[in-house]
Amino acid sequence: MRRIPRLTRRYIRNAQRLSIVPGSARGKAVGGVIAALGTEEELPGSEDIRALIPPTGDAFVRRVPGRNLWLWYVLPGDDAVTIIAVTADPPVPVV
Repeated sequence: MRRIPRLTRRYIRNAQRLSIVPGSARGKAVGGVIAALGTEEELPGSEDIRALIPPTGDAFVRRVPGRNLWLWYVLPGDDAVTIIAVTADPPVPVV
């Protein structure tokens, strides 16, 4: 299944604040995860966790491999994945 990744303004602000620059090592690592979220057959993946992110509510979170970065996403439908934030703080899982 292919999903169209959509980036929110919140994600873009977070990425700028965390110095995630396209073409840099960090930018490529984050971009790789976003690309994977767009092509994986089943989401959330086994490594993803559900956590609260105000004011949105809950979202799924995936760690960027080898980085202290977490991508927060929601699934608005079968054909898209919305990347709502990127943080340097680990999420608190919803129990």
